[in-house]
Amino acid sequence: MIIKKFVAKDFQSALKQAKEEMGRDAIILHTSKIRKGGILSFLFAPQVEITVAIDDNLRVNSDRQRKPVPKPAPETIINTQPLLPAIPEPEIIAIKSEQDNELLHEMKIMKNIISDVKLKMYEVELIKGMSEEVQCFYETLVNNQVDKDIAIKIVNSVETRLSKEKPHDVAWTRDLCLQTLQDYIHEVKPIDTKSNKKGTLVFMIGPTGVGKTTTIAKLAANMAFSDGKNVALITLDTYRVSAAQQLRTFAEIIEIPISVVFNPLDLETAIAQYKDKDIIFVDTAGRSPYKEEHMQELQQYIEIAKPDETILVLSITTHSTDLINIYQKFNNIGVDKIIFTKLDETCNYGRILNTIYEIKKPIAYLTNGQNVPDDIEIPDSLQLAKMLLGEGDAS
Repeated sequence: MIIKKFVAKDFQSALKQAKEEMGRDAIILHTSKIRKGGILSFLFAPQVEITVAIDDNLRVNSDRQRKPVPKPAPETIINTQPLLPAIPEPEIIAIKSEQDNELLHEMKIMKNIISDVKLKMYEVELIKGMSEEVQCFYETLVNNQVDKDIAIKIVNSVETRLSKEKPHDVAWTRDLCLQTLQDYIHEVKPIDTKSNKKGTLVFMIGPTGVGKTTTIAKLAANMAFSDGKNVALITLDTYRVSAAQQLRTFAEIIEIPISVVFNPLDLETAIAQYKDKDIIFVDTAGRSPYKEEHMQELQQYIEIAKPDETILVLSITTHSTDLINIYQKFNNIGVDKIIFTKLDETCNYGRILNTIYEIKKPIAYLTNGQNVPDDIEIPDSLQLAKMLLGEGDAS
């Protein structure tokens, strides 16, 4: 028995090689797809490998009988079935479809690689003419996860404002960077605690796990103790027993009333009950912004309550693209301000800038820990600018 493998770009080519070398009496033992080795293997389409076998005696007889045969006249051609077993048509179609899919995938990979190279070349071209000090600040921003397009705009603005007489003054360049970053940080707008208006209704919304309940507890405690406000709490988070119990415990400690609401009609009753309070905080259940039923349910509560402020709570540990997507989903029901949480869980604050640059909403508060009523602050634009340059943290 003689066994041999043949490799070609497709099944038909491999089969042709096998016929020519092994004869028409050979049989196919195995068919598979293979790739060339090496680190650049993904650049090449897979090949077809067939394993063919023939009996020694048949091979000898086949060699002896293999003589040139004149082509028959067209009218004498007979449609004969090849002796080699053929792959069924559906399998051939499946192999071709799989090859096409892999080729498309590899083309996408190459397209992404080329796009990344072009972006890098564009980036280098833009900053290579800038002063060394400005380039250093650019690297700092990018390392702090500021989006490259935003970072380029910032340092380009700094470069154009640099003094011609002191182009390499590090201190002057730093000050310009801080000023420019502050310009990019849109207004800071906490909840108005100086108003004498009664029954100010504040909704806290956001995805699961961002710290809405703890944030409400911090704000309620600070406003009750530091600002002398009469505060009430309402929780709609009946999905998690622990969340309602946590807020109830906070309310008992700081001695403020709380109501647990199970449906939109009960919400109207609870709001009316606390209309003489200065501020009413409503804690909503964490919602997946990508589930329509969750958004519709939240929309019902918003439409009934008509809050004075709706604040979206976002965790800075979430990727910038996801933060923007989450905002866009929640903004369908209305968002007035943003609270960024969990600043203590990262050293990179660029995601704050990326988000507010895109959504153009004011920041109300930043939180940097679990301690109640501490670990929450009204952001200072200069402090945040320094954090973006790696000169401070959220503690």
